[in-house]
Amino acid sequence: MHGLDPSIVALGLGAIAICVVSAIDFHAPFETADIRFAVMRDRYYFAVFAYVTIAVVFYFFVAILMSRGTGLVVAIPATIAFMVLTPHLPVLGWVIDFLRRMMQTLARYPQVVETVIVAIARSPIKVTERARPELQRELEGYGVPAGLIEKALNDDDQVLAPGAATMIKQVASLHTSFVELRNNKRFKRFFRARKAAFDEMERQYRRMLRRSARALLLTEDITVSDVDALELVLEISDFISEECEDLRVAYQRRLAEATLSVVDRRDSRTELISSFGYQTVLPQPLPFAPLVIIFVLDFVVSVAPLFFMDLSKNYEVDSLTGGLSSAAHAVAVMISIFFAIYPKASTNFARPSLYALPWRSYIVFGALSYLLGNAVLWITYSAIPIAPGWLASGHPLAASSLVSLVFLVNTLVLSILLDVRLRADSLDYHEARLRDGATHAVVMASVMLCLLIGFTLVSRYFGLNMPYISWLQYAFTIALFGVLGFVMGYLVPSTAEAYIEANKLIRKSSALDGNRLEWAAPASQPSTQLRS
Repeated sequence: MHGLDPSIVALGLGAIAICVVSAIDFHAPFETADIRFAVMRDRYYFAVFAYVTIAVVFYFFVAILMSRGTGLVVAIPATIAFMVLTPHLPVLGWVIDFLRRMMQTLARYPQVVETVIVAIARSPIKVTERARPELQRELEGYGVPAGLIEKALNDDDQVLAPGAATMIKQVASLHTSFVELRNNKRFKRFFRARKAAFDEMERQYRRMLRRSARALLLTEDITVSDVDALELVLEISDFISEECEDLRVAYQRRLAEATLSVVDRRDSRTELISSFGYQTVLPQPLPFAPLVIIFVLDFVVSVAPLFFMDLSKNYEVDSLTGGLSSAAHAVAVMISIFFAIYPKASTNFARPSLYALPWRSYIVFGALSYLLGNAVLWITYSAIPIAPGWLASGHPLAASSLVSLVFLVNTLVLSILLDVRLRADSLDYHEARLRDGATHAVVMASVMLCLLIGFTLVSRYFGLNMPYISWLQYAFTIALFGVLGFVMGYLVPSTAEAYIEANKLIRKSSALDGNRLEWAAPASQPSTQLRS
């Protein structure tokens, strides 16, 4: 039994080092806990895995390129040093920053936590039963008489305006709910990661109680019939409300973070928020399952034809070459889907209006899809060993430029199909999925037919001959890409529409129900509203 090749072992150890370095670099310029405990757990690990995978693939490519003249033993440490220095280089550093931001966006940081915070803040809250006894116990400890505390919390305008009384009870309610949540072992890591934040919130809570107690003691001898006394009530109410407002916002942020980073299911997240007294509906997350299905299917579709071709040595494709080129193609397809969906979820520029489609966005994001997909394939074709008969061997840029037309068309067609759905404003997201799938299937099959013709023409231009492939095999390849197009058309537009429309409906319903962030004083008592 022979030992492992030292160069292979070194290559593997280098890959492990790159995994560790890139996993840490993913969080820059933030701390690890800042991102990990502010997004959904599955999205976080998926984004980190994607970032690490890209780094490792790039490491292999650079190592293989460097080893051609020096050998792996010299190339591996040089590659690791190069990749460590890359984020600090002028142009490459910008590329790394852009890629890192894309992966953090894939994890939905910080968008998702801000969205949940807004959903919580705009929702009505029912103060828990633990809040009032908590306030009575704490304020009595600071010397406030029990009768005065009772009057202050009665919402009757004798000691505090209703908005201020409600605000302080809400803060006490949130405080006691977090105290109870600390006893749940499931949230142990979250509280450990946010220890500094909760320590600061505890100090703010104690300061709020002390200052509120001093303010309440000033009202001990006033009467509601006294005009000046009423003015004092309002001043003290404003003071207490200001003390509570920042603390309430901080509690809402920690609740949103705990909901996202610890709880996995959407209904369980809603249940956790409800246990704090809020009645809210969380936005619909964009599911990853269709993307995983498409990635795997694209990889299989790209590899499958190779098993049915009897190629000569001049065109022979080994498993490493076929696997890496197919993986690169699948990654570029994911990029093209990203540019079809995400701009519509995050910008008005890419969304359709009532009367027109966003044609300018098609040009911008279609071009970005083409350029990034082209870059991915060009780097791949330049780095991996390819048989000399193929166009990608001697002319990788020409080959990648041809293949990247698939990504351009994919972004354009998926964008248009999604925009047609958004303009229809239908709540039946399963409607017309077969239509979308069939449309995209025809487009992808047609594009593949044009690519095969294009490869033949461009290869001849460079003095190359295409390998002998039967018409049946050509038809099989075109049919496979038609199947891929059908799956993408069937899954992507409807799924993205459901995601975008669900979030829009939640925002609309919150506005219509009046669940906005405002004083909680009853509308029937306008004279006692707090002054903003």
